[in-house]
Amino acid sequence: MTTNTKNKKKKSELWGWIKAILIAFIAVFIIRNFLFAPYIVKGSSMYPTLHDTERVFVNKTVDYFGDYKRGQIIVLDGEDRSTHYVKRLIGLPGDKIEMKNDQLYVNGKKKWRSLT
Repeated sequence: MTTNTKNKKKKSELWGWIKAILIAFIAVFIIRNFLFAPYIVKGSSMYPTLHDTERVFVNKTVDYFGDYKRGQIIVLDGEDRSTHYVKRLIGLPGDKIEMKNDQLYVNGKKKWRSLT
């Protein structure tokens, strides 16, 4: 094998690695920003469903299709990019939400199950 052929083979192999790494980074970026994202629960506001420091994966496709359902656990963005709030969705647009004597009412019906 000539030196020129060896150099071409090394360049080709290097370019192959660069392409593979670039594709992997792009795939991770797309998945992380548009499909799924990991979050760490901080605090006890969702106890007993979720515990402090528990890790959860969030399906971000709901954001694009607007397929929210009452009772789903959602992640809300805070005032800065690093703060997120994990909460349960108790109402949808048009619902009437009331608290009477420490009891939750949605559209006039008492909700008995845990909200955390």
